[in-house]
Amino acid sequence: MTQGDGRPARTIATLNTAATIRPMVSRRRIEHLKQFAYDCNLTNDQARTFGKLTATATWEKLLFAHGLEFEPKIETNDNTVATASHESQRQINLFEWIDFGQLLAVSLASVGFAVLVLTLWPRINPLNLFPTIKIQIQIGGAK
Repeated sequence: MTQGDGRPARTIATLNTAATIRPMVSRRRIEHLKQFAYDCNLTNDQARTFGKLTATATWEKLLFAHGLEFEPKIETNDNTVATASHESQRQINLFEWIDFGQLLAVSLASVGFAVLVLTLWPRINPLNLFPTIKIQIQIGGAK
C-alpha cells in the first residue's frame, strides 16, 4: 500500500525509529567525529571550549583532549599523500612480483636468439676465431 505521493505506507511500529540504531551514512568527516563524541558521552558545551561547533578541528581537539583515538586526517603536500601512522607495510611475495606471461615471452625470445646465432655462426665468424666443431654420431655396432 502506498501513500498519495508514491512513498510506501508505514505502520505506527516503524515510525518510532528513536529506539533503533542506524549506521552513519554521511560521508562528511565532521559528522563521524560528532557521532563518535556523542557515543563517548561528550556534549556540545564541552566542544564549544575548543572552537566553533561547525569546524572539524574543534571536534578533533575535543576527542584528542579526552584521550580518545580517532582516525587522523590524511594530509596532502605537493601532490604527495602522507600515510596515516597506523598503516603497516604490506609484504609482497614472489608470485605477485613476477609477471609469468612476460617471463615466458622473454625466455622464448632468448632461446630463439640463441638458435639464430648458432645457425648463422659460420657467416658471422669470418676470421675463424672459434673453429667449427663437427660431431658425428654412429648408430649401430662396428663389424
